[in-house]
Amino acid sequence: MENFPLGITSAECEFYGDRLILLEGVIEEFLSCLHMVRRYQISRGQRDPIVSFQTRIKSAGSMKAKLKRQNLPVTADSALRDVWDAAGVRLVCPFVQNIDQTVDLIRQIPGIRILREKDYIRNPKPNGYRSYHMILSLPLRFLETAPEQPVWLEVQLRTIAMDCWASIEHQLKYKQDIADQALIVQELKRCADEIASTDLSLQTIRDLIEASGEEETLCES
Repeated sequence: MENFPLGITSAECEFYGDRLILLEGVIEEFLSCLHMVRRYQISRGQRDPIVSFQTRIKSAGSMKAKLKRQNLPVTADSALRDVWDAAGVRLVCPFVQNIDQTVDLIRQIPGIRILREKDYIRNPKPNGYRSYHMILSLPLRFLETAPEQPVWLEVQLRTIAMDCWASIEHQLKYKQDIADQALIVQELKRCADEIASTDLSLQTIRDLIEASGEEETLCES
């Protein structure tokens, strides 16, 4: 039996070929840089803005289907050059404010190049989906020379509540032949709006607690 990294099968190895190590590399480089930035923040007495993360390399089947939908060549070259989500990292933060903080930290990573940003938190999708998306690249230190084309990485940032909703919505939207589809879509949108309201309320509560703590410190001094 062949052994592959977690989440990678022989299908991905066959499709991406020698470019697979580039996708794995850009994920590892990003996480390494982010880890040091987070440690630096903590050393300065600040809270870690990230509670968890997930990584993935788009499956060969999903990538081929996407390339076909976009009328692109079904090749590894096209997957890395024309489609920007072959490699992905999802960062989950406790509060909305932490997403803004993390985006700022990402922008400060040396050598980083940001191709595109989309703020689906302040401008949610019609179905209620909220997240912050970035497409970026950064130097791959294990290579002797930089690749001709940047190796793009999709980064998604969500709160815990946003991530919960997106995971459930992802499962439900692939169910076929469901009665009352319109009602389900409506209810999912309502849930998304309620979750967004809850996120804001939780942020307000944390701000009040922190403000109270600062006032107590001033009184003591």
